[in-house]
Amino acid sequence: MTDNCPNCPQQHVEPVAAVERRDQVSHLYRCPACGVTWSTNRDLRAYGEAA
Repeated sequence: MTDNCPNCPQQHVEPVAAVERRDQVSHLYRCPACGVTWSTNRDLRAYGEAA
């Protein structure tokens, strides 16, 4: 799953790390354009990906 940078116009940034726990996934991102880092926490059920 990609994300858009919250600091610059860069789109489709690939995660540099991911951790799945039950119905949740956490991704860590680093923008290749500006270098900002951020993380997301998503409920996989909302994306139809829960096991």
